[in-house]
Amino acid sequence: MVVPDLVGFGISGFLLWLFATAGLHKLRAPARFGSVISAYFPEHPITRRLVLPLALLELGIAVALVLPVTAAAGLLAAAMVLVLYGALMALQLTRGRRDLRCGCAGPASDLAVSPALVARNAICAGLALLALAPRTTDIAAGLAGMGLALYIAVFLIILYLCTEQLVSNGQQLARGRS
Repeated sequence: MVVPDLVGFGISGFLLWLFATAGLHKLRAPARFGSVISAYFPEHPITRRLVLPLALLELGIAVALVLPVTAAAGLLAAAMVLVLYGALMALQLTRGRRDLRCGCAGPASDLAVSPALVARNAICAGLALLALAPRTTDIAAGLAGMGLALYIAVFLIILYLCTEQLVSNGQQLARGRS
């Protein structure tokens, strides 16, 4: 499968936003994210100390996505981290811990782990891997081409935020019924 360059650039732009936002959220509210992380593994008190390394990892991935020489490594790292986060959420779901906050919507969010979020992470990881596919430069480059890549990135960001809001609304409605 061959992917147009600008689709790959658009996906990279989306993932740049995703990982930069995630890393900055952790740096801005380390105590909040420390409690989220420690709730996943309450038997390991060291997990609170993972906030800064995770934030730096996420910001490092964002930087890697910008630089042409490291973009492929950044896409692979993004896919791996998204799969890891999804697997951790899936593990908690199999343990019956549906009340845990996922930590993926910022420090003010009460979004809980759910199958929808696991699927979302899998889709985002799939996008990262899609952007790693061989590329073609058939689409006109230049300002118009970069505008199209920006459009793709913004579209994916809006789609991500809408999905997150729909999951959050569904969870709030479910809590209101119980």
